[in-house]
Amino acid sequence: MRPSALVPLITALALVAAACSAGTNVGSGGVTTTPEPSEAPAAPVPTTPPALEAGGTSVGSVEIDGTEIEYVTSVPDGFTVGDEAPLLLAFPPGGQDLGLTQSLVEGTYAPEAQRLGWVVISPAAPAGVKYFDGSEALVPGFLNWVETWVAPEGGAPHVAGVSNGGISSFRYAAQNPDRVRSIISFPGFPRSSGDQEALPDLVGVPIRMYVGEADTSWIPPAEEAVASFTDAGGDIELTIFPGEGHVMASTRDGTVIFEQLEAFR
Repeated sequence: MRPSALVPLITALALVAAACSAGTNVGSGGVTTTPEPSEAPAAPVPTTPPALEAGGTSVGSVEIDGTEIEYVTSVPDGFTVGDEAPLLLAFPPGGQDLGLTQSLVEGTYAPEAQRLGWVVISPAAPAGVKYFDGSEALVPGFLNWVETWVAPEGGAPHVAGVSNGGISSFRYAAQNPDRVRSIISFPGFPRSSGDQEALPDLVGVPIRMYVGEADTSWIPPAEEAVASFTDAGGDIELTIFPGEGHVMASTRDGTVIFEQLEAFR
């Protein structure tokens, strides 16, 4: 198993809808309307334009349900609004403030994401309310907005998180099992009893967990999640990096993370 190191992380994520027109059919049951695809489907125009820099990272903000959410994006060269792309929704660690969110996206996610054609979007916690302490209620609306400017490959984002971001990833997935393609935590685990009880709803969603050998308080709950998800028939793996602590050098440059994300595709 190859080490890396833990630090930055981020995100960019999205979706675009196709337009349809209606046709009319007459049958024994009467007149019914059936949708007909338009010849040139148009992507919706985002109500709030995203902050994007093709081949780079950007910082922006958007109002969701009356709350301003600051975020960091990373998009590959050649990306334009409305494109389809593999999407990573990345939850930041610690207090989930904008500075830490930006450093993770730029240092851990962006290099490999841009090389491989991924969009990353990482939301900072509004007013310091973490994404497992209340702000998780804003994520579906945030994702709806993201999907106005990027169409997630496969119809949903992959989700990743570091530390508190890993915990947030499981909270998001527990509450939105139909809007996640995979989960990667480095480290992280389902923290609440509700998150743990929701694991069977995620069977079909592959989960990969990474923890440092010296991170002794995070290993047991990760192992419990593995046992529970395995019993439910899920696809889950836990990697423990020898000699590493809570901040893992083995995940720092994002190589390990994106090798796994590419395998999920």
